[in-house]
Amino acid sequence: MTPPLISVIVPARNAMPYLPEALASIRNQAAPRVDLLVVDGASTDGSQEVAAAFTGVRLIEQVGLGLAAARNSGLAAARGDLIAFLDADDLWPAGSLAARVAYLAQHPDCAGVSGQVVRFLQPGTRLPPSYVGDWLDQPVPGYTPGALLARRSVFEQAGPFDPTLTVGCDSDWFARAMDHNINLVITPQITLHKRIHEGNLSAQIATYRRELLMVARRSLQRRGILSPGGEHAALRGTEPEAG
Repeated sequence: MTPPLISVIVPARNAMPYLPEALASIRNQAAPRVDLLVVDGASTDGSQEVAAAFTGVRLIEQVGLGLAAARNSGLAAARGDLIAFLDADDLWPAGSLAARVAYLAQHPDCAGVSGQVVRFLQPGTRLPPSYVGDWLDQPVPGYTPGALLARRSVFEQAGPFDPTLTVGCDSDWFARAMDHNINLVITPQITLHKRIHEGNLSAQIATYRRELLMVARRSLQRRGILSPGGEHAALRGTEPEAG
């Protein structure tokens, strides 16, 4: 039986010096058929040259602006029946991809599988003030595209990422998938190492909070819990904390 083709989409914009390590972590996975796409957002730091020199990479010019648009450009160009993402500053641990592929093969009713995420602080970097608590170096459920492997049909059901959201596009996509009753499973295995540094989008705390409120409002409206005119009263005082 022919193994499935897996399209791995890596958004990159001035992603040095992290990009080579991210691409190497993909190549080190035990998966025989990988369609590796780097979606570049007009980088000026050598990211394009690094990606183009990496064996087997398809370099895609990003259409639109921002992270969501980069992922959507990758989705439009992807050839695989299975879709995965990895941000250019993150890493997959050994065995991450194979474990997710095996899970989907064993559970044909499952639309997508994610695992646990471990956040680590880039050496020499101060912890951004928006990151609080003791969850560094601790596994947490992976409600983020970098931990997910999904069947292509998932994106036909839930739709693409929302390019109007700067930081909240991940949360918005997962909320839409859940509201559509798409069967996404979270396993105990660590599938993503997420790098924390000053350049993380989620460090934009004000934007993050504002967009999460928007995501929550949209979800409540889709489920019929909130009418379009009632969001201010329903959500007053429910502003979420940044993650």
